[in-house]
Amino acid sequence: MADVTTSYKNADVYGRAAFEVLDTFTQDNLLAGSEPPLRPALVLPGLASTDFAQFEVVGIDANGFVAPAEYDDVNAEWTVKPFGVIAHSASIGAGGANVHVWYSGCFALEGPLVWDASIDTDALKTSGFIGALTPSQIIVRSREA
Repeated sequence: MADVTTSYKNADVYGRAAFEVLDTFTQDNLLAGSEPPLRPALVLPGLASTDFAQFEVVGIDANGFVAPAEYDDVNAEWTVKPFGVIAHSASIGAGGANVHVWYSGCFALEGPLVWDASIDTDALKTSGFIGALTPSQIIVRSREA
């Protein structure tokens, strides 16, 4: 059996293990509780010519495509009602593509969720998923509660 030098020996030569240098968020900041559980993401068609950030709050638009959730302050109504959270960032071209959307989980209000600029109050963020399309089971709450 061969001796394999790990990244911990001579770290200045071999570098650090990949899990020590991450350029993304960790789930301990994303989630605020264990109920409802974070379930595997659904694969749904994304809105063409749209860039989705990781952990962006999304809904289903009038044409059945995943689109960023939006609130209309003038009419006090949801333009695109929140349904889920994008699991991985994605850039959708003109031809369209699928995106991975978490539809269940207890997400932290203070966490790394990406909200549209129109959703600018804690009240909108915590109540946005109430009455969402089935099978969405998402709660947004403070980690302090």
